[in-house]
Formats: sequence, C-alpha cells, structure tokens
Amino acid sequence: MKRYNRLLPLLVTGVFWIVTAGQAFAADTDALTNVLKKVDQVVCTQPRQIFNFYSADMVIINDDKRILPENRIKDYEVMISELQGLKCEQNRTVLAGNAGEKVGFLLVDELISVTSRLSTDERQHSVCTYVFNKNSGQWKITHEHCSSLPDYTIVPGDDALYYFHNPVY
Repeated sequence: MKRYNRLLPLLVTGVFWIVTAGQAFAADTDALTNVLKKVDQVVCTQPRQIFNFYSADMVIINDDKRILPENRIKDYEVMISELQGLKCEQNRTVLAGNAGEKVGFLLVDELISVTSRLSTDERQHSVCTYVFNKNSGQWKITHEHCSSLPDYTIVPGDDALYYFHNPVY
C-alpha cells in the first residue's frame, strides 16, 4: 500500500481539476448515475438482479483484485443470509463523468455502509471509476474499478474495526 501513497498527491490534484471541470457534464451523466442507483436498490435484497445492469464482458477490479460478478453475487447472498435486519446505504458523489452516444464514464467517491440488527457496521470508502456502454438504448456497466480510501468519518469509539478500515502505514 505504501507505493500508492506516492500517487495520492497526483490523484488529489487530478480530482480537484476534474471536480471543477466535471460540473458542466452533470446532465450528461444523469443516465449513468441512475444505473448505479438501480444497482444500489437490489444489491442487498436481490443481488442476482445486478446482472441486468452489467454487460456480459464485465470486469470488476477492487483494489488489486479482479472479481467475477458471479463471485460478488455469492458474497452478497452469504451476507444477506448471515446478517439479520440487513440495511445497506450507499452515498456517492460524482467527481467527473461524461456520456457520449455509446460510451460513458463516471469517477465517483463512494461510502458504503452495511448494518444489521446485531450491530454490525461495515463501512467501505472508495474512489471508483465506472465505464458504461450503451446497447439497444440501455446503459450497462462494462468496467468497475474501486480503490479503498480511509474513512475519516469512522472514529475509534464508533467502530471496533477502525484500524482495519484505516490502517496506519
């Protein structure tokens, strides 16, 4: 992870430029953000339905791992079966994006929280890039790449896994 610390200043500089330039593209990206909202609605209740929003050749990269959509769905199903009173919340901020006739992308800062009746509170803070293709008039996610970030909204007293979420390098 230390090797990524060198890239953080470049990312922050790039994100600042993208945030200021990305404001003009908001209307262009509404259709793309709506796809992510639809995924959010089913991911913790009916995870198999997320296939409706992914292309057949979908690639998911989370940090340094390649994940198959089928395995992600299995993970969601296990989570649903093990956690009672499951509640998932996604909070996304679009930093940049654009949508053409057939291809679009979003750069997103996202915070995902999973809670259950048993006081489980799992949070993941990431910056993600989503690439979309439009086929038969419908946007599909073809590439998803998320890199974990520390979640500074989590303080040691709030979460037993604070140092897992926010490792000190």
